[in-house]
Amino acid sequence: MAVQRHRSLVEIDLAAVTANVQRLLDAAGGAEVWAVVKANAYGHGAIDVAHAAIAAGATKLCTATLDEARAVRVELPTVSLLVLSPLTAGEEAAVAEVGCAVTVSTLEGWDRLRDHHEVDVHVKVDTGMGRWGLSADEALAIADQIVSGPRPERLAGLMSHLATADEADRSFVDQQAEAFRAIAAVFPPCPRHLSNSAATLRYPELAFDAVRPGLAVYGIDPLGVSGADCGLLPVMRWSSTVRSLRALAVGESTGYGRRFVAAEPCRVALVPIGYADGYPRGLSGLGEVLIRGQRCSVAATVSMDQLTVVLPEGLEAKEGDEVVLLGVDGDDLVSAEELARHVRTVPYEIICGVRPRSSVGTVRGCSDSTS
Repeated sequence: MAVQRHRSLVEIDLAAVTANVQRLLDAAGGAEVWAVVKANAYGHGAIDVAHAAIAAGATKLCTATLDEARAVRVELPTVSLLVLSPLTAGEEAAVAEVGCAVTVSTLEGWDRLRDHHEVDVHVKVDTGMGRWGLSADEALAIADQIVSGPRPERLAGLMSHLATADEADRSFVDQQAEAFRAIAAVFPPCPRHLSNSAATLRYPELAFDAVRPGLAVYGIDPLGVSGADCGLLPVMRWSSTVRSLRALAVGESTGYGRRFVAAEPCRVALVPIGYADGYPRGLSGLGEVLIRGQRCSVAATVSMDQLTVVLPEGLEAKEGDEVVLLGVDGDDLVSAEELARHVRTVPYEIICGVRPRSSVGTVRGCSDSTS
């Protein structure tokens, strides 16, 4: 198997990306889908995901930085791009070369962009996120300057960002939506966009003209429960191999701190993946992997370069067997949501944390899971 030549193998299922974008298009109810591919597409590979998302019907790609937009532009010369985060001072002159729109979320940022009339801007208003964003009065003042200037069409959008769309209580979502509607009602005509993944799937009435899904593009439930329950397919599959097997007698231990001591005779498998590769140390004693379609517990302390799993009775694993750390094996799935719950974090951190040390990224053209 190819995976035996490497510490680990990361596979990206582009057919699943396609299916997920189409699911989001359905949820958006006629609004455009602008796929977020920042942070190397959440660790999935920005260029391949970008191609798949656009082919599936997304009409714009969103990055966090100008450098990310530049990298996408090289491979997709005609795609529409939006940089979501504020530009670093001095980057303004390079925006036209990249050919992307940018977000204006501070007065200082607008002052630096004001005379770059060739640059399209999306004006971001803070409706409650409390990070980047202008007040309603500031946003309206900037819009007035643009529409009365030499190139009114550079006003390319009005946007905001939801703080709690992935939480059960929607009261603050409603508060933000009300604030956004209020400014949209008096703002010059332009595309309006507010919804992230959670809002796209949960609140179709907030789709406005476009939605900006990120996590859902990659098959992950923004509520952290189950992507399948949302009609999404997992995109990332991360696997390694059994490097060595050993038997433990009663009272024998494995790993730092002797945190796993055999209560009965057992076999353990050593897997050459650790926290330096992005497998969280917090999964020590909590995580599970799949070997031959069966769940095996991560027993000892996850170390920098390896982890140890206990083989269930009857599992005849061998050296070289595939070990699925994240993704599907047979009828079972180790999901990013599951791993995140174990370590009390969000799925974003799990998928963005997979590091490329001694691993190979591959792309599959068709999904193994279509239901």
